[in-house]
Amino acid sequence: MKKAFATWKWSLGAVARSPLVVAVLAAIAALWSYGAYQWLWLPESSLLLLILALLWAVVQIVVAAGFVAGTAAAASNGAAAGANDLNLRSLTGFNRRQYARALGSVVLAGILVLLLHGLFALADERALEVASFLTFHSEKAVSPQSVGKVFWVIEWLVWIAAWGFLLSLFLLAHASGWGELRRQAARTLKNCCWRTSFFTSLLTLAVFGGLAWLLSTWHPKAPVGFWDYAQTLIRLGVSLVLIVVGWLFWMLSLARLNLPPPENSKP
Repeated sequence: MKKAFATWKWSLGAVARSPLVVAVLAAIAALWSYGAYQWLWLPESSLLLLILALLWAVVQIVVAAGFVAGTAAAASNGAAAGANDLNLRSLTGFNRRQYARALGSVVLAGILVLLLHGLFALADERALEVASFLTFHSEKAVSPQSVGKVFWVIEWLVWIAAWGFLLSLFLLAHASGWGELRRQAARTLKNCCWRTSFFTSLLTLAVFGGLAWLLSTWHPKAPVGFWDYAQTLIRLGVSLVLIVVGWLFWMLSLARLNLPPPENSKP
């Protein structure tokens, strides 16, 4: 765990010393979120609007791929160099091949999310059957709600391991290509399921994701009008910054833990 603590300290320090990078990424994420929100509310009243919605969705995917490719470039280069901070130029340190990998990864991640969500939905529908089975065999009443809570915990652990594994694989492919990804896939899977990478993902989602969730869903009492709008903007803005900081921390930590050392550092 010493390596994990050292990695977390380095990653958090690098992000803390890069406020401009955080601000730029937060602005991009805010614009992307606004565009996605507008896309969700497009009316399906004509063929022209359907075509516009499709083009808008493609633009959102292209921007998301650029965001992922840029942060992956900054994370992999920063981890390889042991940089103390990140700069805006590091966000553009990727080529067309690496961008294509990021685009494919975004699409693949979306498909996997839909598949996992469908599987978990099927499992949740069986909570009553599992509770009945346990009640019959243990001769003690088992609540479906209790079974559902157990399913929820298991699902979140699977989500954490899956996202850490996908991000680690993407970082490997981005930095070293598909050959290195194939060689390191088994080791990376172990790390992301029960070793340091898993705890890194758990820490990131629990701390940064949890704080962002609590802040964005908090509804303080404020006078109607200016102060109500102001507190909403502040809460959502700070939540967005927390998400970006958590994302950079996650990428830097996974890159430091899973990427092979640069060639010039090998004996």
